[in-house]
Parts: sequence; structure tokens; C-alpha cells
Amino acid sequence: MKRSPWALLLLASCCSPEPNRTSRDPYERYLGVRELATARTAVSVAEAVRLLDDPHPLVVVGALETLADFRDKDFLQHAVPKLKSGPPLVRAQACATVATLRNEEGVGPLLEVLNDSDPTVRRAAVKALAGFGGKTEVRRALVETVGDKDPSVALMAHTKLQEITGRTDVARSKEAWAAAVP
Repeated sequence: MKRSPWALLLLASCCSPEPNRTSRDPYERYLGVRELATARTAVSVAEAVRLLDDPHPLVVVGALETLADFRDKDFLQHAVPKLKSGPPLVRAQACATVATLRNEEGVGPLLEVLNDSDPTVRRAAVKALAGFGGKTEVRRALVETVGDKDPSVALMAHTKLQEITGRTDVARSKEAWAAAVP
């Protein structure tokens, strides 16, 4: 029985993407790096770190997610450089990775990210900093961020301050939070 070339093309296009860290397809590389999170070995860690230099942002995000899944505070050294490099998607994921790693040495770099030009990245920094809300410098920075020029960033800072302090009676303004937060 002779098969039509169209039928073969249809069969070929029905395949789901497969995890493959060497694929030309960035999504397959993303799936491949995420697959590394299932078993932490020296090889999987080294491969995740290597893929932080992938040219596609999606793969770099996957590598950051994988390092976060390993939950080793020492991996902060790999996440911090990504706070300032790459597209907003990568910088925002770097913030989330720092938060997940829970290494207090990441607070200073996260505070610097509050000056990022992209509101998405600033919101990610606010979320990440909220995990370190017991620190005075974090609370002060969040108070300042309630006055951010982007309403979504200001609202995120207000919401996180409410969560940190348990106070829901404070108006959404920098001045009100400055008076309420020690």
C-alpha cells in the first residue's frame, strides 16, 4: 500500500515534543532541562548550569527552575547574575529562583532589582523579597516600592507588606506604610 506524502507529514506533525537538551527546538531543550530536576546528581547539576548560557530565554528559565528545584543555597551564585542579564522573563525567573533558594545573601541583589526598568521584573523582585520580610531593609524597600510609578508593582508591594505584617488597615501609600512599619 502506497502512503501519501501528506499522510506521512500528518503523522510526523502529530508527535508531542520530547525532552531533549540537544534539540534545535527550544521547547524540547526546556523540557530536557526540566527533566533534570527529577534526580539531583553531579551530572544533572552541571548540565543545568551549562544550560544557563543557552541562547534561548525559555531554556534559561528552565535551567533556573531546575536549580531552584534542587533547593541548594549554594546555587545562588548561578541565579544572581541572571537578575541583571537577559530578557525580562529570565530576570523575573531569577528572582523566583533566589526566593526559592532562601539564601539571605540574595537579598542585596534582589533589592537592586527593584530599580529594573521592567515592571514585570520589579513585581517578581517584590514577591521574592517578601520571603525575607523579617529583615528591616526588606520591609523598608517594600515601603518605598508602594510608591512605584507602575500601579501593579505598587499594589504588589502593598499586598506583600500586608502579608508580612498582618496589617490590612494601612492605606495603600508609601507614607502610610512608612508610619506603620518599624
